[in-house]
Amino acid sequence: MISIKNILTISTYESKVLWRNWFFRIVGLAGIFFISIFNLVEMSSLDNPSWWAMLNGYVLPYASLIFISIPQAAAVIFLATGLIKKDKKLDTNEVFFVRAISNLDYVLGKALAMFKLFFLLNFVILAIPFIVGLTNPLATVNPMAFIVYPLIVSIPNIVFTMGISFLLVTVIRNQPISIVLLVGITGVQLIYYFDKFSNILDFTGFRISMLASEMSGFVDIEFALWQRAFYFLTGIAFLFLTAFLLERLSGHKATHRATALVGMVLLLISSFIMVNIWTIRQSPIDLRQEMITVNGRWANEPNLSITSHAIALEWAGNEIISTSDLTLKNNTPELLDTIYFSLNPGLIVDTVIVNEAPAPFNRDLQIIHINNGISIGPGQEVNVRIKYHGAIMQAAAHLEVDQKRYETSNDFIMFSLTKKYAFLEDDYVLLTNDVLWYPDTEVGYNRKAATKERQSFIDFELKVKVPEGKTAISQGAVTVSGDVQQFKPEYPLPYISLVIGDYLKKEIIVDSVTYSVFHYPKNDYFLKQLGLIADTLSYLITDVVNEYEDAQKLSYPFKRMQFVEVPLHFTAYNKIYESHQAFLQPETVFWPEEGAEIRQFDFSRQLRDMNTQAKKTNQVLTDKQKQANVFNDLIRKVFTKQIGSRWVYDGKDIDNPDYSLFPNYYDFNSGIVSRDLAILNRCIATYLRNDKQVQNDYSREINGISFTEECNNLMRTTPLSKILTASDFSKISKSVALKSQYLFSYLGQTLGESNFKSFLYEWVNKHQHQLNSYEEFRKAMLSRFHVDIDPIIRTVYSETSQPAFEILDVQKYEVTDGDRKRYQVMVKVKNSGDSDGVLEVKFNHKENNDDEDTYYAKVNEEVAVEAPGRLSVIKQGETKLFGYVLDEKPNAITINTIISRNIPSVINMSLGTLSNREGGMLFDGEQVVDNEKNSAQYEVIVDNEDKQFTHFSPIEPTLLKAYLDNRDTVVKKYYGEWNTSYSSWLATTGSDFYGSVIRSAHFTRSGGGEKLATWTPEFKEEGFYDIYVYMRGKNQNEFVGRESASKQFDYNYIIRNGDGTDNIKYNITNAEPGWNYLGSYYFNKTGGSISLTDKCELWRVYADAVKWVKQ
Repeated sequence: MISIKNILTISTYESKVLWRNWFFRIVGLAGIFFISIFNLVEMSSLDNPSWWAMLNGYVLPYASLIFISIPQAAAVIFLATGLIKKDKKLDTNEVFFVRAISNLDYVLGKALAMFKLFFLLNFVILAIPFIVGLTNPLATVNPMAFIVYPLIVSIPNIVFTMGISFLLVTVIRNQPISIVLLVGITGVQLIYYFDKFSNILDFTGFRISMLASEMSGFVDIEFALWQRAFYFLTGIAFLFLTAFLLERLSGHKATHRATALVGMVLLLISSFIMVNIWTIRQSPIDLRQEMITVNGRWANEPNLSITSHAIALEWAGNEIISTSDLTLKNNTPELLDTIYFSLNPGLIVDTVIVNEAPAPFNRDLQIIHINNGISIGPGQEVNVRIKYHGAIMQAAAHLEVDQKRYETSNDFIMFSLTKKYAFLEDDYVLLTNDVLWYPDTEVGYNRKAATKERQSFIDFELKVKVPEGKTAISQGAVTVSGDVQQFKPEYPLPYISLVIGDYLKKEIIVDSVTYSVFHYPKNDYFLKQLGLIADTLSYLITDVVNEYEDAQKLSYPFKRMQFVEVPLHFTAYNKIYESHQAFLQPETVFWPEEGAEIRQFDFSRQLRDMNTQAKKTNQVLTDKQKQANVFNDLIRKVFTKQIGSRWVYDGKDIDNPDYSLFPNYYDFNSGIVSRDLAILNRCIATYLRNDKQVQNDYSREINGISFTEECNNLMRTTPLSKILTASDFSKISKSVALKSQYLFSYLGQTLGESNFKSFLYEWVNKHQHQLNSYEEFRKAMLSRFHVDIDPIIRTVYSETSQPAFEILDVQKYEVTDGDRKRYQVMVKVKNSGDSDGVLEVKFNHKENNDDEDTYYAKVNEEVAVEAPGRLSVIKQGETKLFGYVLDEKPNAITINTIISRNIPSVINMSLGTLSNREGGMLFDGEQVVDNEKNSAQYEVIVDNEDKQFTHFSPIEPTLLKAYLDNRDTVVKKYYGEWNTSYSSWLATTGSDFYGSVIRSAHFTRSGGGEKLATWTPEFKEEGFYDIYVYMRGKNQNEFVGRESASKQFDYNYIIRNGDGTDNIKYNITNAEPGWNYLGSYYFNKTGGSISLTDKCELWRVYADAVKWVKQ
């Protein structure tokens, strides 16, 4: 059937032909050139290489291969279709009789020729990162990775692409159409099914998770291997079917039929493999749904609470053998006849003993329940021993995470990583309470009681039998006896975790707290690059701890803080009722393997940035000072969050890793429990957590309104209780944060802000290592402030009505007060909304050019102590005048409306030039204004939100411009300024625009003057009117190039008035923010209009508001 000699002969001949093919040579040289540049820039020692490329020995070959995987597939498509098509030009009868070659020999010979060339090209390309790795002292070279990755990435890619190309061109008999179809299929997979269905359709291997960890090796590689095997076998099957369908002499009928049969058998096998792949993907999803359903059956059943829990565990490779001794107490007012526990469904329960007597039990997936002979009265205790063993099913973790988030890729640079919530392997263990590795009396997430939360702190004890050479890490003081390590926490904890691996420990004691770093032996780079600060480390730690605790107003409640390195693939989520991720455990922080892609762990690059920063600021720093700055930058940005991020897209990447230490100050230390106000504890944690805020959010530039305003709009139509169960998690999280800020700001103003905050801090510090009921907290508040907070809290959580603030007037003065200058700012605000509201007012004293280095990365940036904002409550329908007396000249005022109908919800206004005033009374405070004074002059304002504003565009866009204008398929009222339209006017929002409650404008891409925006006023009086246009000031002149400072820019207006039509050019180069005088014209009662064209040399043209003031 198959002649190896014939196959090799054809392969040799076709290899020479392909080698002479200019397309192959160009593709090969282009690939070598690109990979060379990529490796030299990112991974070589010629410059500071990227840390992500150095930290893992598997990255070097893997990155290069996946970079070329898609171009390689395209190249194979072009060459393979041409290779088979060329055969049709031959006289197949002559070829067959001169040299008896079967169709299968012929096809496999051609396929082998192409495979050899591309596979050899892959090894040539891999030689580049191999050489780069050997020459870079920071790089880790893993020789095995250079062998494994071509086998699992390149071979299936080449074989499948070649097979489907051969088959399609044979069936269709048209090379161009075949190429279009195949490239189209590849494009559809990349565009529409990118990261969908766990990347089952990714035949190139570009996004399938195959990156190994240096700590735990390949992680759950079974899925990837089956997927690659499917495409390899399918490609071979297609080659056999191509041979069967190829229009050559068929030879022996038996051989011909056997070729078809083998091809069909291989397709059948590959179909079974695909079924297996789908099962591997779907089984965890189905299990999660089953567990949620089971939890729902037990959610409202009363149960005992755990007071103490002693665990004895033995690690047996992929399994654990464990015994749990629990002391349970009935804290309910009922007589209980059933005890139930939650335990990972992969763990098998051997025996259950209740009060020294064996007890029969039943199992409902993850729920173990005992109801035979159980009768426990209120306040009674019972002792239970449970013996169990088995493996961990990690699908049991994070049931509250929806399927979309659960299946979203875990990105690391350009790699997609397998999500791991637990490790139980031959050489490594990582277990958190999320995977239910020990029995618990709490029921997990379910749809019937989604607000159920933890009800107790527990006295834990853990004994672990550890193999020689391994280190176990858990909570509490550790004692070692032979191969057993015992952990005994000094305080009750909500839960514990367990890590076992080949760890080395670095330890220092500062102010009675033991700080430990656990790392893998090879991952000691921080010792080399921060070695000079060893003798001052205790002082550096003291400084950052003092800074953090001064900000939080809380003291650290534990005796140790452990920083444990964990594999890259460990994943955590943000949750509704918890303010932390699984990276934070009591007394413990899990930091990613060698820092992963966190820039602050890239110490060499940080030191380079430190040198650049020192040069820019004319500083002279010693190497020790630089290393100290790099260390402080890491702690303050990653762990204490005392340096805020510069830029963020709010609402995006909601599960970005969060390593903040705050949960150890509150969540693992204290708490307030309420069954019907479950979100309250999360709100308190959010309010108490004092992280530095992100400096710039660009969600408005993309969506037209900020993510905060999206959530405010949602809360105006939907109660919070429904949002918690029906909305996307990003909106849930933001809505909870806004409600928290509003609630506690309102309470602070009602009860006295400083006294209220002091009470909260005192409460937490006095109630450490315990949970308290909401009723206890409520009574304490009532005793302290003589106010029942319950009606306020319930109203805030349930109401959908919102305030609407109108900034009626802003007055600002520079006042000579004796022998010094002071600054008076007065703001008049009206609440025209449907409920009471809270305002927070802050002032910015920086000059406009202070932020010229916004995009420049700074190490250990000095963050100015921000003066707290002034909070004020404005009742519904009330108008207040606020006075602020400042010692430093303000340049801008920020008014945060928190929850309101305002867009923007945070209004930033430039104060511009301040008027001079000699002496006089200074007003600092607030007062209700009963009567609003109307302007003595008759004026008419037409805003772009009014019906008197219209816009027109006669432009028929080109196909490309039409595509660019319609990329957003969702019809929106407002659009981000980054979505500039070529053919129409779009509405956008921003603080720089005019408006009472909604500050908006229309904008378009500048053009030739065809597009018009028109304001048509309705006058009650005719006469001469001064015309003013509202402008953004200097912010109007965006993105105009380096020479913009010396250029003049004009807006072109058409003014239709009582005397005719005037076309004027208005120079906007130095326009002031706010109203700018345009000219004086006579208007009849019938009115007129003002139009703005799109003709301008700027990138965009804005149409906001026009004001007519009668002379």
